[in-house]
Amino acid sequence: MSRLGFAQKTSRRFSSSSAFTLIELVVVIIIIGLVFGVVGLRSGSFDFWKDEGFVRRLSETITFLHHQAVVDQAYYRMDFDLRKNTYRVRVVRPEDHEDDEKLSAIASDAGYLSLELAAFLNPSLGRGQTLIPPPSLPSLAEAQEFPSGMHIEDLRTMRGRSTPAQDESGYIVFSPRGFSEFAVLHLRLSTGQPVTILVNPFTGLTEIYREYKDFEWTYGRNKKT
Repeated sequence: MSRLGFAQKTSRRFSSSSAFTLIELVVVIIIIGLVFGVVGLRSGSFDFWKDEGFVRRLSETITFLHHQAVVDQAYYRMDFDLRKNTYRVRVVRPEDHEDDEKLSAIASDAGYLSLELAAFLNPSLGRGQTLIPPPSLPSLAEAQEFPSGMHIEDLRTMRGRSTPAQDESGYIVFSPRGFSEFAVLHLRLSTGQPVTILVNPFTGLTEIYREYKDFEWTYGRNKKT
């Protein structure tokens, strides 16, 4: 009986000790979390990951629009407000078929690439035409703000370079024939780090560079300037 009683007392004492240790462990975890939270706020790491997440979403949206333009058989446009640091997506709906007839005439004696170049370089694309919210995804027409502190440095397309100092806006066009406009978007993160997003016109895929890296369109291939 004495041995049994001793064993029971030891078991109760062990349970109490285990419960106390568990509480200590929880308190330590909370303290560590608070410390890392304070360090993160002071070091700007939260701003860094917020910027990184936005850059990733932006590049994925560009690739998505490349394919969605084919699905909807419509010209998509990603419009950037270079001074307010926002972007939104709209669909180009021609008011008449004059441009389509001109492109058809070009296509009769020109290659596929020439047809797309003629469409993107056509100054009337987006001017004198109606821009509407994407029928399948109207929410994309709402302006998306860049994170605080991040801004657009410039946007280069086949039409040239657009900068906040000289231009209020710039845009990238996506063709229903599966061809995206060549574009290079230069951003500056809130941490001061430069980022370059390069759009592949044939696949719609993007490449992200952690530096200010410039490219120019040279008839089907990208060349570093």
